[in-house]
Amino acid sequence: MPSKNPSLKPVSWIEIDLKAVRSNFREIRRLAFAQMEPKINRTVDILAVVKADAYGHGMVEVARTLESEGCRFFAVSNINEAIALRRSGNRRRILMFEATLPELAPDVVKYNLTPSLCAVPLARALDKYAGRAGKKLPVHVKVDTGMGRLGVWHKSAVAFVNELNKLKHLQVEGILTHFPVADTNRAFTEQQMDDFAHVVADLIRDQIPFRYLHAANSMGLAAYKNRIFNLARPGVMLYGLSPSAEVGPKIELQPVMTVKARVLFTKTIYRDSGVSYGHTFRASVDTPVAILAIGYSDGYFRSLSNRACVLLNGTPCPVLGRVTMDQTVVDISRAGNVTAGDEAVVLGTQGVCEISADDIAGWADTINYEVVCNLGNRLPRVYRS
Repeated sequence: MPSKNPSLKPVSWIEIDLKAVRSNFREIRRLAFAQMEPKINRTVDILAVVKADAYGHGMVEVARTLESEGCRFFAVSNINEAIALRRSGNRRRILMFEATLPELAPDVVKYNLTPSLCAVPLARALDKYAGRAGKKLPVHVKVDTGMGRLGVWHKSAVAFVNELNKLKHLQVEGILTHFPVADTNRAFTEQQMDDFAHVVADLIRDQIPFRYLHAANSMGLAAYKNRIFNLARPGVMLYGLSPSAEVGPKIELQPVMTVKARVLFTKTIYRDSGVSYGHTFRASVDTPVAILAIGYSDGYFRSLSNRACVLLNGTPCPVLGRVTMDQTVVDISRAGNVTAGDEAVVLGTQGVCEISADDIAGWADTINYEVVCNLGNRLPRVYRS
């Protein structure tokens, strides 16, 4: 969250480039139209995924920026995120991906949220409270075509939708599914599309009305032609991150997040001396180091120990020893003059060098999603518009 006292300079922080968010949204919108099969589908809307506090970038600020770009539909994970977004002043459609519990139905209705449904008890509770409020509540049906997580199995989906249509105060507005292996198994994903298309065909046959069909997350949007979907739901690409190397040539994305940390102290680690807990690094020669104000309590993974680099004076500086809770030690032997107070770039660009979320993910043996979510949920943010 942004610092509550702007007079205090943080010792580690995040800079969020809202111009890059705008640029990425425009690129995604262009790609969404380019991926359509015009003989089947002539229009597509964008459902901007701002869950997990906009992947650590700040849900409220990002949503406001996207709304000013014409985005009319936002997706979050759960009811807490949805209510926070609604209370921020957002009056657009807010879809919850995660199934909620029947006892929370009153809040779903109160805040005019759009739930994803895959269970009858929740549907009945929503119908009850929507009726009391004199509302017709829009809902989306989550269909499991192979994710194996939330969702009604696709072979039972039509019967489930027919059951929902018996409830007077619910309106089935959308049908959705999710791709678990779009980046690694094209045949499986194509089969998911076929199974989903059969569900849609059966709903049309039964004359069950709905407005939105969606499954195209960032990878699905970038790598597959849109056969029937009319709502693209990009997540990680909004933030300038690629879901796969295959995406690169199709869309020009701008990284949104930069992470910086100040140098707290410099010193020399003498030959044969150890660094940090466990002495997993020992100096073979006298080595000048800087101690940075960032550690795993800030979301900088302990698994980056002895593997990652940061940038100081535009120079890659290796992490030495274990990343600790609040500090990280780096080798500055090639960085020139470094003093306390200098800014190190942990994620982003300095000079001609860049450390990307993919770089950090590779060093930590994880994915770029986890990198930005962890860093972004702990450090204060500064927004650049």
